[in-house]
Amino acid sequence: MAEVANPRVYKLPTNWQDSQPEGLLKFPVWMPILQGCFRLASWLAPRLAARWAYALYTRPRKRARHQQTEALLERARLFECLFGRRILKGYAWGAGERSVLLVHGWESRGTALRTFVDPLLKAGFQVVAFDGPAHGDTRGTATTLPEFAGAVRAMLHHVGNVEAVITHSFGGPSTVFALRHLQPEYTPSKLVMVAAPNRAEAVLTRAASTLRLGKRALDALRQKAARSAQMPLEAADVSTDTLPDGVVRVLLAHDELDPIVPVDDAMETLQNWPSARLITTRGYGHYRLMKNPDLIKYVTEFIRHE
Repeated sequence: MAEVANPRVYKLPTNWQDSQPEGLLKFPVWMPILQGCFRLASWLAPRLAARWAYALYTRPRKRARHQQTEALLERARLFECLFGRRILKGYAWGAGERSVLLVHGWESRGTALRTFVDPLLKAGFQVVAFDGPAHGDTRGTATTLPEFAGAVRAMLHHVGNVEAVITHSFGGPSTVFALRHLQPEYTPSKLVMVAAPNRAEAVLTRAASTLRLGKRALDALRQKAARSAQMPLEAADVSTDTLPDGVVRVLLAHDELDPIVPVDDAMETLQNWPSARLITTRGYGHYRLMKNPDLIKYVTEFIRHE
């Protein structure tokens, strides 16, 4: 493994050619109109603009669907897990005594991380995934990070002996929130976070910039998010001075050209968690990174290692 500037940062040696490379981040054709509306509302009624922005960013725009089935999906054991008044849709493979939980990102679904399933099965693990609130086949129209974290906690309790959790994007801070604030009865000793954002403040700022929110509207958006969560924004941050209780080993994975969550987020998490390590790629983006067989192999070996 080739070392770069930081001894805990590794460049993934890979020659994998993506047959469907990730394209440039594109906004809908009507995005300039939406930005203009938010810019005007920010000036005339900043609190109203903040409420609109909060509603927009807590409602997934789409539900990830499979265009066609495949053998791996057909092999999954479907189950349901009660979470408050909702029922989470779950998927399980294998019958190993030790389990790995897969936690998907925003506007995705549990089976989006299915590339990890077969390698983990061969390593002797049971693999479990689920559709978060308002995602996939789980009902709902809106959700928040604390609620999504509650779903992670519910799944950890339902599955039981979860040795490791693999997360993507929004699933990362949701899982850390669950482990740090919701005190699940069963906690993993290993945590893998792929393309995970680090600080809630930065996420809100990037969202506000996309919508062209003014400063007063951004301040109101911060207050709205904190009131809804009934805790300060910092409570949703990934990296603090300590790891979540029970977690012993952490692996971060991030593409240097990620257009959605900058690699600087992973670097900041790494700085605050001295026992973590970071593996980087270049050119696989935010989503296709999870398809890289060399990364999948590395993650599997990380989880297998005692």
